[in-house]
Amino acid sequence: MSILNKRSQINAKLKSTNHIGSLIWNGESPEYTQLIDVSKFAPVKIGDTIVTGGQSTIFPEGIGIGIIDSFETDISGDTYNIEVKLFNDMTNIGTVYILENLDRIEIKTLEASSNE
Repeated sequence: MSILNKRSQINAKLKSTNHIGSLIWNGESPEYTQLIDVSKFAPVKIGDTIVTGGQSTIFPEGIGIGIIDSFETDISGDTYNIEVKLFNDMTNIGTVYILENLDRIEIKTLEASSNE
């Protein structure tokens, strides 16, 4: 699934502080995605780098996504909504890497057993 899919929700974080959120796409521009649910206590700064968070079985930690272009607090005032300018031009991709997490089955098994 492309990052530019409205159903996509990717665990991501601020590289400098490790504060996490969910990366989504609002469907407006292929140059930007949105990082939501980042704690209001995170020191968010324009220009900071956003990377994959590593809390999923799909993407390993630390893959560069983009930089913070702007941000605002959400309606509740508890979290930030962050506009992320993507590093890659998603309308002109020449090389695509398909990742396989070799630990995926073990991770899913551990998650299921911890939920019981």
